[in-house]
Amino acid sequence: MRIFLAFIIPLLLSTLSFSQEKVTGIVQDAETGKAVPYVNIGIISLMKGTVSNAEGKFSLGYTAEIDSVTFSAIGYETDTFSIKDILADEVILLNPATYNLDEITVKEKALGRIKELGYNLNKKRQSISFGSTLLGTEIGGLIEIDRQTLIYSAHFIFNHTGDDSLLFRVNLYEMNGDKPVRNLITENELFRAPKEPGTVLVNLRGYDIVTEENVLLTVEWIEAVSLNNSEIQDISFRADRTMRKPNTWFRTTSQAPLLKMDQFVKYNIGFYLTAQQVKK
Repeated sequence: MRIFLAFIIPLLLSTLSFSQEKVTGIVQDAETGKAVPYVNIGIISLMKGTVSNAEGKFSLGYTAEIDSVTFSAIGYETDTFSIKDILADEVILLNPATYNLDEITVKEKALGRIKELGYNLNKKRQSISFGSTLLGTEIGGLIEIDRQTLIYSAHFIFNHTGDDSLLFRVNLYEMNGDKPVRNLITENELFRAPKEPGTVLVNLRGYDIVTEENVLLTVEWIEAVSLNNSEIQDISFRADRTMRKPNTWFRTTSQAPLLKMDQFVKYNIGFYLTAQQVKK
């Protein structure tokens, strides 16, 4: 059984019904002038979004020159420009951000064994897919953490795979109560769609991620051969229907909100972390 999140389709159709006017541009580092790849770009009021390519170039539909376009990228400050400004100068400059992360020291002797956090669904059960064909669409699972945790790797279980031209970004959001906040992965962590079903492992040891809060582990679609293809619909992840504590979240496109899926379908998605936690 494969769930395609059909409840999102009316929203997507409404966004596609807007004017087909398009604005193009390139995103660059304000200090170095170098292209900024895979920037999340969107008109929040219209729920329209996209992602810049590896060279920082983008194209986005709009309805009026007063529309405000928000740009955000890992390692940079989020900024907003009007369509009018972008039409006048297609170069968008983003300022590098300064990360002020709390320093947390974990003593090795205080750590327990390496364990899995999340849902490693061994049996092939249901499937769940993104439900959107817009760049920046995202799907993920909430992982509960009850004490200081050192994170080593992320794992994503694919039930169906698509064209290996599809490129994904891994995001790990720390939760503040019921709200995803900062991304604990401070660089673009990318992988291509696998050619065969199975588990994709992404090594996160280089980030020295330590947290005491719940986290939201997601996969975000950021690149394909063309924006008009529907290959993303061929991708699906292993899931398990549950009525107790469903953990699945989604985003329809760049700059759209991350939302719980439990008001539509109640599933745990087959995403998990390997980690060590401080002993109780």
